[in-house]
Amino acid sequence: MITADIETLEVFYAHTISPICIAVIVSTCVTLFVGFTVNWYLALIALLGYLSIGIIVPMISSSRLKESGVRYRAEFASFNAYFLDSIKGIKDIVLMHAQDQRKDEVNKRSDSLLLETKKMKHDTAKATAETELSVSIFIILTLIVGIILVANNHLTIGKMLIGVTAVFGSFGPVIAISALPGNLTQTFASGDRVLNLLSEKPAVTPITEGKNFTFESLEVNHLSFSYDGQTQVLKDVSMHAHTGEIIGIVGESGCGKSTFLKLLLRFWQKETGDILYNGIDINDINTDSLLSNATMVSQTTYLFDDTVEENLRIAKPEATLEEIQDACRNASVHDFIMTLPNGYQSKVGTLGDNLSAGEKQRIGLARAFLRGSKLILLDEPTSNVDSINEGIILKSLKEQKHDKCIILVSHRESTMAIADRIYRASEGVMHEQN
Repeated sequence: MITADIETLEVFYAHTISPICIAVIVSTCVTLFVGFTVNWYLALIALLGYLSIGIIVPMISSSRLKESGVRYRAEFASFNAYFLDSIKGIKDIVLMHAQDQRKDEVNKRSDSLLLETKKMKHDTAKATAETELSVSIFIILTLIVGIILVANNHLTIGKMLIGVTAVFGSFGPVIAISALPGNLTQTFASGDRVLNLLSEKPAVTPITEGKNFTFESLEVNHLSFSYDGQTQVLKDVSMHAHTGEIIGIVGESGCGKSTFLKLLLRFWQKETGDILYNGIDINDINTDSLLSNATMVSQTTYLFDDTVEENLRIAKPEATLEEIQDACRNASVHDFIMTLPNGYQSKVGTLGDNLSAGEKQRIGLARAFLRGSKLILLDEPTSNVDSINEGIILKSLKEQKHDKCIILVSHRESTMAIADRIYRASEGVMHEQN
C-alpha cells in the first residue's frame, strides 16, 4: 500500500504543479489582453471568474473532499492488506476449512470500500457540478455585460466577440485547477501515510560512535524487560557465557527465551540491568561491531526468491563454493541440496515455498556456520528437523565451539545434551541448572 501512496505523490508532483502554472499564466495573459485591447469591465469579470472558479469554489469543497479522501485511502489500505494476507495464507485457510469465513470477511471489507468509493465519487461529482455552475454563471455574466457595453456604444460588436471568445476559451486551464481538491484529498492522505512512516521512531536507535570489540565473554546482570511497560517478560535475569562454551536455555514456549536473545542483540532496549560484552555495556558498543560479532538463527528462516547459493551468500558474499558446501554439510543440508535439479543454483521460490520448513531451517543454520561469528544465538534451531539431522547439527555445533560461544535455546530437553551449562526459564525467570 505504501507503494501506491508514493505513486500518488509522484503523480501530484509530475502532473499537478504544471496545470497550476499554466492556469496562472493563461488567466494573467487573457486578463491583460482583454483589458488593454477590449474593455476593462470584461477583464474584471474574467478576473473574478478565475478567482472564483480556481480558488473560492475549490476552497469551499476541499474540506468535504479531504474527509472522504482520507476515509477512502484508509479503507483501501485495510482491504488491500487483508486481501493480500488471505492470498499468502490460502493454504492454511483451506486446511482449516475457513474459506467461507474468510470469503465473507473479504466481501464485507469490499462492500465497505465500495461504500467509501461511492461517497468520495459523490463528493467529487458535487464539487464538479459547483464548478460547472460557476463557469456557466460567469459566461452568462460576460455575455450580458458585453451586450450592455455594445448597446451603450462603449464597445463594438467585433471587439465584444473577441473579448467574450478569449474569456470563454481561457476557463479551461482554470477548471483544471478546480478539479485539484479531488486529487489533493488522496494526495494529502497518501502524504500523511508516507510522512507518518518516515517519522516513525525506531524501537532502538543504532549506536554509531560506540566502542568496537571482539567477542570473548558475555555477562548479564539483573536484566528485566517488558514490551508494554507493565507486564514483565523477563524478571531479574542473570547469566554468563564465554568463548568455548555452549550455553543451553530451556523452557516452555512463551517464557521469554526468544525475547532474551533479541535483547542480547539490542533489537529491543533493555529496561533495567546490564548486558556486558567483554565488560562493556551494550549501550556503549557500536551497533555494527555488535552485529558483526554475533549471528542469530530464529525459528523461521526468511529466504529470498533466488538460488540456494545466493541465499547462503547473504551471510558471507565473498565465500568460496567450498566454504558454502562445508557450512551446508555442518547444517546437514548439503546432500539435500545436491538432489535438487540444479543443485546450489536451484531457485527456492517466493519465501522459500519450494522447500519444507525443516529444509529452510537448515539453510538458516548453514548461513550461521558460513558467517563464522564468535557468538552464535540459536532460537529453536532444530524444531523442524528430524532426529537424524538434529544429531548431525548438534555434533557440528559441538565441534565448532572451541573458538565460539553458542547460546542454544530450545524447549527440547534432548537438544541440551551438548550444552556445557543449562539455564532453565520459567515465566520470565532464569536459573542455572545444577
